[in-house]
Amino acid sequence: MTSERARMSEPPESWCYLSPHLDDAVYSCGGLIRAQTDAGQKVEIWTVCAGDPPAGPLSPHAESLHARWRTGADTTTIRRAEDGRAAACLGAGFRHLPLPDALYRRGRSNGTPLYPAKEALFAAALDPSEEAAIVWLAELLVREVPAATGLVCPLGLGGHVDHRLVRLAVERATPVHRRLRFYADCPYAMRPETRGALDPPAGFAPSIVPISERGIRAWIAAIVSYGSQWHVSWADETAIEVELRRYLRPGGLRLWCPASP
Repeated sequence: MTSERARMSEPPESWCYLSPHLDDAVYSCGGLIRAQTDAGQKVEIWTVCAGDPPAGPLSPHAESLHARWRTGADTTTIRRAEDGRAAACLGAGFRHLPLPDALYRRGRSNGTPLYPAKEALFAAALDPSEEAAIVWLAELLVREVPAATGLVCPLGLGGHVDHRLVRLAVERATPVHRRLRFYADCPYAMRPETRGALDPPAGFAPSIVPISERGIRAWIAAIVSYGSQWHVSWADETAIEVELRRYLRPGGLRLWCPASP
């Protein structure tokens, strides 16, 4: 028992990052992922909400976002390709899970959008029908993430329903142990209006991980790989670099790890 506890407390040699959307884990942890792959560790980024939209018309909000992103009917295909390029910048593998983005999910009984407007995507409560998705993801994590692999999950900062769904599934699937980490969702964690709303789970404490200059450069390159997305949050590449460096000023990137007993 003692040897098993000691083994589980050792740093993992492989990592699985859970990304609600096709950019979240890279925006939030890109420099750390580069450091881990440079050290010879295997890293995979699993995007949960990477599935194709169901058949039928999109909500006006979804249509407006597609127009803003200039992606049209090929939005999901384009974004998955962007994600592959971003992962390559960091030396990481990737996996795209089949759940559609909340932007596209519909009620099973009436086929209407579950979240027809921006306000609904950041509502206080998830639609009750999301329980099935939470159970599906929790069971997949138990079944397919090896016990020796470090699992890195978003805190859900910013309140988007997909970010909260991922955290709920992780907390249901994974008891507090040495292999679980939480990251602060970026760019929300970089912004004064949202960065103070951190809600780490009980039993976890922040740890600062230094990020090298090489890591920062790779992080920026990975972010701009999301050609349809990054301009929504930053004016140009200089703005990305300035905000990243400001975010890292406490000495590095914050991860929430199980507190020492």
